[in-house]
Amino acid sequence: MKRIILILMGVLLICSSLAFAEGRKEDDKISITFWHHEPPAHRVKAFQTVIDKFMQENPGVQVTQEVVTWDDAWPKTLASISTGTSPDFQFDLPDLNISAYEAGGLIPVDDLVKEIDAEQGYFKSVVNPYYHHDHYWGVPIWHIPFALIYRPSYLKKYVGTTTPPKDWDEFLEYAKKLTVDEDGDGTIDIYGCGIVAGKTLCTAEQIWAFLAQTGTTLFDKNGKVNFNSPQAVKAVQMYKDLFKYAPSAATGWAWGELEMNFPAGNIAMMPYFGAVLKSFYEQKDTDLASAPLPYPKGGKKGTLVYPAALMLFKTAEEKGPEHLAMVKKLMKFMMAPENNYILTAVQEPGLYMPATKANLEYPAFWEEGPVAEYKDFVRPLAETVEYGSLFGFTHGAVNLAIGSISGENVLAEMVQKAIIEDISAEEAVKWAHDRMVEIAAK
Repeated sequence: MKRIILILMGVLLICSSLAFAEGRKEDDKISITFWHHEPPAHRVKAFQTVIDKFMQENPGVQVTQEVVTWDDAWPKTLASISTGTSPDFQFDLPDLNISAYEAGGLIPVDDLVKEIDAEQGYFKSVVNPYYHHDHYWGVPIWHIPFALIYRPSYLKKYVGTTTPPKDWDEFLEYAKKLTVDEDGDGTIDIYGCGIVAGKTLCTAEQIWAFLAQTGTTLFDKNGKVNFNSPQAVKAVQMYKDLFKYAPSAATGWAWGELEMNFPAGNIAMMPYFGAVLKSFYEQKDTDLASAPLPYPKGGKKGTLVYPAALMLFKTAEEKGPEHLAMVKKLMKFMMAPENNYILTAVQEPGLYMPATKANLEYPAFWEEGPVAEYKDFVRPLAETVEYGSLFGFTHGAVNLAIGSISGENVLAEMVQKAIIEDISAEEAVKWAHDRMVEIAAK
């Protein structure tokens, strides 16, 4: 009996030791948490696919994604910084990045940006907005570009060609011909151009596509507001003229209304993201094309490119060098072509585009479902990164007041004054310039 007791005690001791070792093993795991702002299930799934690949290659690491909607991104980011509860890193945009920087929550990521650039070749338009105070504060991961989105069948039927407009004169001519009362009941059935005038970021994005083509900037290289110019007036006047061929209700529209009305056939052309691709692909509708936006004679190619990046919080650094090194390894892993195509072409085909030359040339990106089937639609969108820009960041982040200027939707309000209040383009531009000066002086 005594011998049996001793054996049982030995077994219990071994089991306890194993359990303790297993517990220590779990405790020793590096736990990484990041925030992104993409709640749709298919986007969460794309992130998880990349996470699972990383954890399989790094068994001592536990990675957790958390969704923080864009509506909550600013307040939750600033609150987490003030309380020291930030995740290790977060997906962001230039404006949010500036807010987090000014709150003192970030560490520079020069090493990652330079390493990825050397290996893959970053496009300048995606890295410029994240450089200021002698450092990079975000690791660009993809970009969201604007191009001219149109229905070729409408152009053929009402304009007599499938060739998209090349300059502003043709743009206005096409828009007029494409504004059609098909059944003669006195109500317009098809509008020539889908542009909006609500006081939203969507309006700011669309007007910037025109401003960029005239060489307009919000700031000079030294960060001084220089918006009030003949170039800006020309762009606002063009937008105002083009709005004659947009739905009158578009004075209150934003992204949702455009993405509903274009696939429904109510709009012939629009300067917009490639987000409509998924809808056309699911409906097996091939009446979809994209092209560089028309630009004025004497102007230049220009459009909006919205670069998304990863911001690295001080909380990751505070957990020690081993933890920080693993977080950086994950961030770089997300940029590797064999993983990045999952976060772009798989997650949101036609909308999220590669931020580096290597990722743009990666075969799997072009072989992915909707992208493969609509290559001619995706390619002009992807190539805008060569000449696109983001308002307030033409020369990089030279004036951090752009965060407040964007937050107040100054460009969108300028458009409203020109279209809804019907003041002249000169007056609207001067108002916007003066408001930017006021904000920058605070």
